[in-house]
Amino acid sequence: MQRFLCLMVLMFATVLFAETQEEAYYRAMKFEEAGDIPSALKAFEEAAALPGPYTEELRGIIRDYNAALGKSDADTANLTGYSADSLASSWEFHVAGEIGLYGMHYKETGMDEGEKGGDLFLNVNPYFDFVSGSWSHTFAASVQGDYFLNNDEMSVLDTNDWNLTLGLEYTLMGRGLLLDLGYDFNIEGNELSSDFFVWVEKDLFRFEKQRVGLVAWAFYRTSGPMSFAFYASWHRTAAEGLNGTVYAGAKFEADSAFDYKSFFRSLVYDVDSAYMDSAKTPYDTTGMFKEPVYRMALGKWFGPVFRSKLSYKFKNKLALEAKMNLFYGFAVDGPDEDYKKLKRFNGLWGLMLSWKHWKMSYYLGLERNYKRYFMPRFYRGIYPESSTLTQLKLGVKWDL
Repeated sequence: MQRFLCLMVLMFATVLFAETQEEAYYRAMKFEEAGDIPSALKAFEEAAALPGPYTEELRGIIRDYNAALGKSDADTANLTGYSADSLASSWEFHVAGEIGLYGMHYKETGMDEGEKGGDLFLNVNPYFDFVSGSWSHTFAASVQGDYFLNNDEMSVLDTNDWNLTLGLEYTLMGRGLLLDLGYDFNIEGNELSSDFFVWVEKDLFRFEKQRVGLVAWAFYRTSGPMSFAFYASWHRTAAEGLNGTVYAGAKFEADSAFDYKSFFRSLVYDVDSAYMDSAKTPYDTTGMFKEPVYRMALGKWFGPVFRSKLSYKFKNKLALEAKMNLFYGFAVDGPDEDYKKLKRFNGLWGLMLSWKHWKMSYYLGLERNYKRYFMPRFYRGIYPESSTLTQLKLGVKWDL
């Protein structure tokens, strides 16, 4: 029994103090700066074998070394001590997840006081990583549950007190290509809906720690909205120091839009008809006010989009991240001619501080989403001229 306890303690300590991919990456760069190429290549291989966000970049570095040195995978295996088969293919199982609490404050034009609420959520994401040659495959599932605090007093949420999302995702990476496919099944009380998305990114060229490429993205929800976009992309990835991602391009959106003009016309017609009927039979008011005719149309938007995320990683595992997303949309179709004169600006910006310990990442952040409509006279007072949603984010992520 004592031997078993010692073994368990040893195993726990091994896992607890195991080197992370970022640490191995940093060690490899130190060897590279010192000019020790064999040690650098071995450290890059060791980093690539660990789970983390830099696997594809590390494999690219290793391929570049092999090409420069004229070495094959078998030569690299002899240098690093790995077998050629282990370098060619491998698989791993992980469980990632996140638990967090978002405090929210919503304010729009015409409101005397803002609405306050919150979102308490838990996400569990088991996934398989399978590497074959220069291609990496990830098969993932996810379960997320949300419980909304003060939901009845926060109209912007427009949802039940809770919802459940079940998801499936497949990701393919390699040779400068990223393909991401996903499906989500959403349960909100008695309402059901599904989401589909696809993301395709192709690197055009690389230099140092940076990549430049093109992206195509599409999203569709069965209950309403759909969108697709094309971007030019830039990435900078490093174990320490500056990291960045920028997307710039154009986006198309389509969602259901209420036909207010037909609704108002039906109200006027029904009231006039009711008064005409009551004039003939003044004591019989049965059916005076008829149910108005509700009609939905498809509102379509198109415009430039910009998305960015910059972070700085310190040696003490602290990271500071800033992000900004901008979209200026022009209504290109809708229920009436006035709707087509609408313009919309969406801006999102935020700051987040995180600290990584072992395989856990703790974060605290503040994010604000701003929306502004530029509208013709008819729609003034129907849509709020501007609105802001501010979120205070607190949570922890893990990848085991």
